[in-house]
Amino acid sequence: MKNILFAGLVGGIILFVWGALAWIVLPFHTGSLHVMPNEEAVVSAMKAGLDKKGVYLFPGMPAHTGDAQLDKVATDAWTAKYAAGPVGMLIYDPAGAAPTETGQMIVGFLTGFLSALVAAWLLSRSTAASSSYLARAAFCGILGIFASLVTHVVNWNWMGFPVDYTTGMIADTVIGWVLAGLGIGGLVKAST
Repeated sequence: MKNILFAGLVGGIILFVWGALAWIVLPFHTGSLHVMPNEEAVVSAMKAGLDKKGVYLFPGMPAHTGDAQLDKVATDAWTAKYAAGPVGMLIYDPAGAAPTETGQMIVGFLTGFLSALVAAWLLSRSTAASSSYLARAAFCGILGIFASLVTHVVNWNWMGFPVDYTTGMIADTVIGWVLAGLGIGGLVKAST
């Protein structure tokens, strides 16, 4: 159990450092995060129309009334608006915040630690634990592929996330988990 805890800590540190490098030092995400043209006008309209923190979709789906005829008319109108565009999702906070708060850094590290702890535990329960070092590291890399499929590919498909953003996030996730796997795989082995 000590090895799993230590592997989780090492993996969490690796994920945290990799995340800082990928987002701050390397140009991994700069090409897929765009500055909003005419930002002042758009932000002014958001301030006038949105008063609470949330995730907003547009065009908004109509509420069902229970009247089949009215619901069909509203759904047809929404479908036409959706087809004509624009469509999108907005994560909005009218209060604002510091660009990077200490709490976010702490939660970011804890998230990496807990996920690396789960990966170490899964590795210890798998047949890969009795395999070579590279096989144990690859096990964690495959977890990065799994995580990408169930998050980034899902968001690309259902939420319309752009391909450049999605591929950057997938590469970031897989590389992070391969690197974490190098640490975790060196510490978690089958008992001999």
